[in-house]
Amino acid sequence: MKTTLAFLLAFGLASCSTTPAPAGAAPVAKVAAKKAAPKPKPYPLETCLVTGDDLDEMDERVSTVYDGQVFEFCCKPCIKKFNQNPGKYVKLLAKAKG
Repeated sequence: MKTTLAFLLAFGLASCSTTPAPAGAAPVAKVAAKKAAPKPKPYPLETCLVTGDDLDEMDERVSTVYDGQVFEFCCKPCIKKFNQNPGKYVKLLAKAKG
């Protein structure tokens, strides 16, 4: 019995790796996360889709990302309106881009 326990203990310890990972190796989860999140497309317009105001004239230019596309607005209340019906503004953006 002692021989069996000693053998199992020796086998268990031998199977543990004490070799450190290479210096440049990144954890698999982090690499997968970086590949899974593509960079969103930039906002192509200079106007707010909600109000139609020129974004360069606004003090509080804000943005959000929806379905891989950046949307920029003149103020935070416009983001709230966008979030109530994003499909409407996605269609408006597609129409504005031509």
